[in-house]
This record gives sequence, structure tokens and C-alpha cells, in this order.
Amino acid sequence: MHRRHRTAAVRGAAAAVVLAAVAPLATAHAAPSPDPSPQPTNRGMLDAMRRDLGLTPEGARARLAQEAEAARAAKAVRRALAGRAAGTWFDKKSGKLVVAVTGDADARRVKDAGAVAQRVTHSRAQLTGLLEQIDARAGKGVPGVTGWGVDARANALTVRIDTRTRTAATDSFVEAAQQLGAPTGIAVRAVRTADAPRQQGGTVVGGEKWMPGDEGICSIGFSVTGGGRRGFLTAGHCTESADQVAYGKDGSRLGTSNRGGTHSVDDREGDFGLVDVDRPDWKLSPDVAGQSGAPAAVTGSQEGVVGTSVCRSGEASGWHCGEITAVDQTVDYGSAVVDGLSFTNACSTAGDSGGAYVSQPGDPKAVGIHSGGSTATCSSGGDTLTVFQPVDEALTKWQLTLTTGGA
Repeated sequence: MHRRHRTAAVRGAAAAVVLAAVAPLATAHAAPSPDPSPQPTNRGMLDAMRRDLGLTPEGARARLAQEAEAARAAKAVRRALAGRAAGTWFDKKSGKLVVAVTGDADARRVKDAGAVAQRVTHSRAQLTGLLEQIDARAGKGVPGVTGWGVDARANALTVRIDTRTRTAATDSFVEAAQQLGAPTGIAVRAVRTADAPRQQGGTVVGGEKWMPGDEGICSIGFSVTGGGRRGFLTAGHCTESADQVAYGKDGSRLGTSNRGGTHSVDDREGDFGLVDVDRPDWKLSPDVAGQSGAPAAVTGSQEGVVGTSVCRSGEASGWHCGEITAVDQTVDYGSAVVDGLSFTNACSTAGDSGGAYVSQPGDPKAVGIHSGGSTATCSSGGDTLTVFQPVDEALTKWQLTLTTGGA
């Protein structure tokens, strides 16, 4: 069975590096080329962060400064530990990056890198080994089980259960997973909820959208170039049909989705796809559509750290922010089992699939592509959950380069 291993840490916990935020890239529309001048603060994104995270203006500025320092520390930790961290997350109370380690030498390296070391019992190798065993037992999916992964802060594993579709097979799988963990003492905790992630499509209109022919409305992610192509990244479940005509928000043709049938992934490997922008009247842009018409121009890419703030933007619901709650998770959507996804508690709505997740307003980095969410939406309320595909994986697989702006 194919299982990806992140270099930044354990599956589900340490694939860490920096912040995640979202916003459907306002790149694929027939508009003038963007102003490449720096945008030290994106007002719309900052306003959304204050609204959704309950922060004062001063609190938002302090939080962003702490997260920027945590991002720098995460890079230093990755170099120092070479992937040995058992987990990485941002602690908003202390404003520090926390790294789970099992030995004194690594704890000293973490401190030297500017982060806080937390001693834990189980190593990255132990957590990953157990996760692979659970993966093998799950196969192509288990009724009532919506996913599984590492809980970095608890130094344990979780199996997510949808109580509405729970069966005897569900309970049997959880019991087997817990038995697999027993010899090592690693806890496997069942998280039960009357909900399940789902890949979001839809027919809503508004924001920066693209229309993949007969597969509904989706959102644009990030403009990219490479291999003689120019186009944009979006969700893989939006690009499953090969050589499909792609239309922009104004209804005019902008390009071709999944040209040749070689640029769409919606399986264990991930949930990402490429749309070729082959019409000369459509321009690429580094922008992500923002609130009140204020775009954020991405300056590069980075991974997401658990606990950091994140803003998401999609054609259906615009800017919404929250925190990254887990990384490197497996999700069973029913239609597909996907590895390596990250969770946030920002809200989302059908039609946001493919939209962009970006980091800090002052220096926005591309972090992820919207994959799915819970049944609770931005208008219906309830416990919100969104799922994103880390963007770097798509860039690496197809040797693509982000279209970036100044910062």
C-alpha cells in the first residue's frame, strides 16, 4: 500500500513548517497584470482573521509576529533534526513553536533552533510504524470510519468515526487498531462525531471561480508555470475528466482541465489537479481574491504548522480564517481515500473546492488547496472542519513554479 512520508515530521503531526491560509487565487480572469509592488498588510485578510479568531487589532499583530518567528524556527528544527521530530505545533498561549522529541540531544537542538522541546514517550518511527499497520488494515476504507492520523500534541493516534454510519465493522476496526498499539503503549483514540468530511463541489455563483465543464463549479487555487505549461492548481476531484474545457468566472473559455489525462490526482497520493490556461486573453497572477476586493499576492510557498492561524478563500464563501488543527491526515471521503491532508477549523461551503490557503497577510505564502469540509457551512453554523491538500506536493510532482508577487 502506498503511504507517503513527509520529511518535516510524523504523519499527522510533524509535517510541519509554517502557516496555512486560504484564498482562491484571483489569477485566471481577463484582467490587467497585477501591480508587483509589495503589500505589507492585506487589510481584508487581517479583518477576516480578527473576526474569525476573535482577536483585537493589537492581538492580531502580536499573533502574526509570533507565528512568523515560529515559521523560522520550524525551518531550523527541520534542518537540525532531519525528520526525527515526533510532532510540531504552535502554542498560542506561549507564542512559541513546540517540538516533540524523545531524547536529550534532540531537545538541546530544538532549543538552539529557537523552539520549545517537549519530551514524549513515542518516537516518530514508532508512530509512523503503527500508522502503517492501521493503513494496511483499513485497505480501501471501512464503513463508518472517516479517517485516521497522528495527534501530535497527545503523542497518540486517532481514528475518526461518523456515528450516523457506524456499523459492527467500524467498532471492529477501532478495536483492532487499539490492539495494534497495545504492545508499544501508543494510544489509539476514537473520535466520534455525527458528521464526515466531504469533497465539495456545487453550483453557487460568486467570488473567483472556474467551471470544469460537466463537473460543477470549483475554485481556483494558485497560478503556476513549468514544463512549457501555464495554468493553475485546484482540487483533483474537480479535474478527474481528461481534456475538459475549463471556463472562467465570466463564462468565457480559459483553458483545458487535466490535459492528456496526466494531471489529476484524487486517491492515496492526494487531491490536486492542474488546469492549463491556454487562451492568450487570460493572464496569470500571483493574487488570491480577498475580502472587499483586496487581493493578497503570494510570495512563495510553505507547509502548515499545527496551531497556527490560517485563512481560506473560495468562490462560494470568500475569506474565512481559523487555525490548523492537524496535518498529514488520512481522510475517507467515501468516494476516495486520501493521504497527507491537513485540517483547519475555518468554515467553508460547497463550491470552495480547489481554493487557496495562504499564510500571513504581510507576506502571504501559498500553503494548501481546499479539498473538503464538514456539513457545517459558513452560514449554517455548527462545528466546522475544512480539509486542505498541501500545495508543495503538487508543485514537486509536476515540477511547477508558483507565480509570485512582491513582499
